[in-house]
Amino acid sequence: MTPDQEESRRILERMEREREKLFHATPTADNDDDPIERLGKRIARILGPLIAVGLMAYLFLTYLG
Repeated sequence: MTPDQEESRRILERMEREREKLFHATPTADNDDDPIERLGKRIARILGPLIAVGLMAYLFLTYLG
């Protein structure tokens, strides 16, 4: 395997770990006993992209549509 392939594999593995943290969050030591914090994070992960898409649609329709 060439050095470029090794570096690409490391980058892909790192991106997979980051994706897992983002979409399949496991409770960490500081919030194991706080279900409200876990719920808040899940809600934010869902609402954040929805609000961003809504804002883009609004701006597109308002200024370009």
